[in-house]
Amino acid sequence: MKKPQASRNPKSQIAPPPEPLDRIDRKILNRLQRDAAIPNQDLADQVGLSPAPTSRRVRRLKDEGYIAREVALVDPARVGSTLIAFVSVELDRQREDVLRSFERHISTQPEVQQCYFVTGETDYMLIVVCRDMDHYNDFVRQVLAQEHNIRRFRSSFNLQRVKFDTGIYLEE
Repeated sequence: MKKPQASRNPKSQIAPPPEPLDRIDRKILNRLQRDAAIPNQDLADQVGLSPAPTSRRVRRLKDEGYIAREVALVDPARVGSTLIAFVSVELDRQREDVLRSFERHISTQPEVQQCYFVTGETDYMLIVVCRDMDHYNDFVRQVLAQEHNIRRFRSSFNLQRVKFDTGIYLEE
């Protein structure tokens, strides 16, 4: 096997290519996306392996970055965060340093659940979770209005969550 050559770009990191996912790996990932706390024995039974190889596969999937992290999904309504805003943000300038500055700033805001750099008429799409409209108003005034490079932003609010799924579908 040839050793990968070093990149001329000092920011890039060369990692060995991960093993391709087989059918069992995809089954494991699909099960873990539904319940990351599933006991290893139950997972092994569901994917058709014994516990030891199942555990090794899960460890490999974590080591290779297929499993980014394990989290508990909190029901926003149960904790009083019922307002979800979809905010499109258009910037005045799109230089790389300005984009990074905006991304760093917005990434530190606890109300911002997701932030995407997008194509089209807007530069960024944010998903912002707040307790209520007063909380969102505070967020707008303290975060968005203070960001001098924002030309305009538009907000849309959820009326009803029709579908919510955090899983990535993997064909088995």
